[in-house]
Amino acid sequence: MDPTLSSLQPRAVRLGWLIGLRWLAVLGQVSTIGITALVLRIELPLLPLGLVVLAEVLSNASLHAWNAWRRRRNDPPTAAVQEQLQLLVMVLDTVLLVFLLQLTGGLGNPFAAFLTVHIVMAAVLLPQALAFAGAGFTAVCLTVLVFTHRPLPALAERPDLRTWGTAVALSMTLVITVYFVTRVTRALALQTEELARERDRQSRAERLEALGTLAAGAAHELATPLSTIAVVAKELEVRLASRPETGEEAEDARLVRTEVARCRRILDRMSTESGDRAGEAWVRIAVGEVVDDTLEEFPHPDRIEVELAPEVEVQEARVPRQALTMALRNLLSNAVDATPGERPVSFSAAVTGRGVEFVVRDTGVGMDPEGLKRATDPFFTTKEVGEGMGLGLFLARSVTERLGGELVLESESGRGTTVRLRLPLEPQGAPQEA
Repeated sequence: MDPTLSSLQPRAVRLGWLIGLRWLAVLGQVSTIGITALVLRIELPLLPLGLVVLAEVLSNASLHAWNAWRRRRNDPPTAAVQEQLQLLVMVLDTVLLVFLLQLTGGLGNPFAAFLTVHIVMAAVLLPQALAFAGAGFTAVCLTVLVFTHRPLPALAERPDLRTWGTAVALSMTLVITVYFVTRVTRALALQTEELARERDRQSRAERLEALGTLAAGAAHELATPLSTIAVVAKELEVRLASRPETGEEAEDARLVRTEVARCRRILDRMSTESGDRAGEAWVRIAVGEVVDDTLEEFPHPDRIEVELAPEVEVQEARVPRQALTMALRNLLSNAVDATPGERPVSFSAAVTGRGVEFVVRDTGVGMDPEGLKRATDPFFTTKEVGEGMGLGLFLARSVTERLGGELVLESESGRGTTVRLRLPLEPQGAPQEA
């Protein structure tokens, strides 16, 4: 499995919110001890209780520091490490809670209900075997608690206090359980969606690689016969050109040679553009230079209306220069082909937050919902046969996603098409600059 996909396994729930939940538990315990001792005037062994709470604070502070250190290094823990940490946290919290209960009445303390939260955490976060192991460990702790707890006379002397305490403890247990389960479920759903998107991106990358291999192989295999046809057509054209009565045949031979040259260009373009240019160096370049490079080799620059604010023109971004200009050139080519007559195509750029957005807008016939849905598929085209290979949008999208951006298409039948190519100014994980 691809390492990127492995890092997105659904069990790899982030630790940040779990650490926050433990801080909330510490706050609740301190508040409960304070209210019990100061408001209800119930005598408690404050020093041992304080030591247990201090152990919770130190353990959670250590986990918080470790998690922050890994995040600064952009090195999140693997799914296996997260499972081990979650099991360790569950065991530690169970032991500390048992100590608190042991000092405050054992199972007679209404807040013993909080032990169920740890079981729910284990069942949701851990594999089945580890979850059952955690439940067994909790059962052992309960058995020890039955024989070793210190009675709390106030609970026996004031039944109403115990009744209200049980109601409060059960309510808090329900709230925390619901919050925990919904939070985990939402996190797992988001990661499942990201996993599906990553698999889709990987599938497109594999298709792009296969396309490049196929095009390169076709160019290699067809190079010799095409060269032979071109030579023979040239000789035939020269031979026929010397005879006035064969002028039409000479024109046909010239057409054959022209079409052979066109085939060679198509094969060359497929073999160069279908590759992902993975080895190209990343450079820091101004947006204005990207626009100039794109238009420099574009066959119809007079059809392009450029809208570029001065502050955007000098804004710099880190990109692979050739790959990006190739993607933009494909977008412009599609827009020009879709726009009837000599009407211009709009090409603009803007800085949005920490990224840059290139916009190509045409006034053509647009696309229906089905065509819009399939527009970025390889070899899908709405052009006439022989006028396009259906690779422009596919290659542009592949390049954009490899650069950490997105390609957004907006189109309606009869209202033209707008394509937005969005890229971060400083992509994460980008190679070193040239």
